[in-house]
Amino acid sequence: MVKRWFSKLPVSRIEEIQRIIPPRRTELVSLRIPLMLFLISWGAIAAVWWWLGTPVNLARAPIDPNDKLQCISYAPFRSRQTSLSPATQVTREQIAEDLAELAKITDCIRTYATDLGLDQIPEPADKVGLKVIQGIFLDKDQQKNAKQISTAIRLAKDYPKTIIALLVGNETLLRKDITASDLAATIRLVKAQVTVPVTYADVWEFWLSNRELYDAVDFVTIHILPYWENVPIPAEAAAAHVDTIRRQVAAAFRARKFSSEK
Repeated sequence: MVKRWFSKLPVSRIEEIQRIIPPRRTELVSLRIPLMLFLISWGAIAAVWWWLGTPVNLARAPIDPNDKLQCISYAPFRSRQTSLSPATQVTREQIAEDLAELAKITDCIRTYATDLGLDQIPEPADKVGLKVIQGIFLDKDQQKNAKQISTAIRLAKDYPKTIIALLVGNETLLRKDITASDLAATIRLVKAQVTVPVTYADVWEFWLSNRELYDAVDFVTIHILPYWENVPIPAEAAAAHVDTIRRQVAAAFRARKFSSEK
């Protein structure tokens, strides 16, 4: 019926209708082009991310394989465990398993806090011969800070042969949780109650801009993280950058021992 009606129309009218309603085939072709471009773009992006995630074989460090690292930062969280959740409780068995492995490559570990089960670390560390730089995490919660401090002081007294230093605060100034003057007062408070050396750890720039901490600590602990600098340092220049910063801070605090984390 439609064909008959369409065939009876004047040629001029048919051409007009064809201009208004383009053939369906043209419509489909016009949709295929953006779809193909989308699929090609998506495939290219996926290929790039796959390439970036390909494992790279690194050359072995030019050190004696029998040598051990001086000290290693240790946070025992696995899988979905996180220091951001108070529900996290790391078991003693998990810690003991970790430390048994770490003892094969180092003689010392540095920790960051005393809660979430981390107060159990000194005992298994002592059993495998590891020394501990015991961390105290400080933030804006004064009640929580007081508990962190009291626990660390107790551990230092309970494990005098294992805990070799207390680290009061980690990048606290970077996060702007405590002022430099309050931090210095807290460090002195801790020092008055223990016999081990006491320090504070932060990015090197914050040490240079808060020199009042210098007199509060027994040694300076700096973080040198090339990739996280304000202007990220490329991998090929990272080692030279670390050496430069270490020398710069050593010159600024020449009368004081210092350690660095890289």
